[in-house]
Amino acid sequence: MKHWRLVSYDIREPKRLRKVAKIMEGFGERIQYSVFRIYSTDRELEKLRWKLAKVTEKEDDVFYLTLCAKCASGAHTQEKKSAWPEAPKTLKIL
Repeated sequence: MKHWRLVSYDIREPKRLRKVAKIMEGFGERIQYSVFRIYSTDRELEKLRWKLAKVTEKEDDVFYLTLCAKCASGAHTQEKKSAWPEAPKTLKIL
């Protein structure tokens, strides 16, 4: 079952920061500079955690938060309400 996840990070070194951002862009949508929202299964989340663990160091921080559907629907920014649909549209690459 897929859930919305909020992932934020604080990476101390610019080269690692770029690598983490590139990995995150493959999994979700950037909502702030170092905050992403992803819609994933538990298995996909573990894959993300594994990939990030390969490029981060002990001095870096990565925070994962799984949101229930009600919490995700109430998420908003200061300027506008963020649309966190129950299930985002999926694209098939042929």
